[in-house]
Amino acid sequence: MDTSRQRTVRLAGIVLGVLVLVYLVNLGWGYYQTTRMTLTPLQPSAFTVLGFPSEQMEARRWRIRITHEIPKVVEQLREVSLSRPGYYPETGEGDDPQDARRIDPEEVAKVCPVVLTEAHIEKGWVETREAETLRARPGFSVVHLKLTPEGRARLWHYARERVARFRTFGEKPRDERLLIKIGDQFWAAPIIRSEVAGSWWLLSRLSALQRSDVQIQPIFDPSIAETIVQGLNDAKKQTLAHKSEAGR
Repeated sequence: MDTSRQRTVRLAGIVLGVLVLVYLVNLGWGYYQTTRMTLTPLQPSAFTVLGFPSEQMEARRWRIRITHEIPKVVEQLREVSLSRPGYYPETGEGDDPQDARRIDPEEVAKVCPVVLTEAHIEKGWVETREAETLRARPGFSVVHLKLTPEGRARLWHYARERVARFRTFGEKPRDERLLIKIGDQFWAAPIIRSEVAGSWWLLSRLSALQRSDVQIQPIFDPSIAETIVQGLNDAKKQTLAHKSEAGR
């Protein structure tokens, strides 16, 4: 009886070891394929995720300014005093319209690289986080995006290029942002987290346990979160309709 049980345990261990080995090999192969995927430049679409490379944008004097959670891109026309009332240190603009000129989103799309379109996003959904009274933290929404394999590769390569790039001694760190453009309007400007540029992030995305690849948060106006997801769904339907018409 003990011998039979030992054989069973040994066989179970071998099977488990083989399954783990197969899983790790699949992860490694998926990582290899993703990192060596050929990525051609993209054109803006109905739902477009643009990169906003900080160094190039600083040279243009372009800044992202967020008002009531809605981002816009402005060109800084003149320097403003740090101590002046109404000055926004995170963007470098003040309330005076003479300080900055708003840049049309279509003009921004012609300059900034396209990182993703609706074709690289499998689905999106909204998660509602409840308020926490003890932490005095209000409730907010989170937009989740599940990317395609090519979408993960594109986001990872862009993050490695921008976030993980070598910086010269004394160079100040800059926030690297994305701009989500739906139609002719920007709806979010999330900061690219440093871990997205790491190999572990890409490996972890290949796991079947990972439901979402991108989280846009916090969004305190739930209508903005719903607009982003609805814009994605509408863009995907529009793409399917165009493909259907082309196939006739």
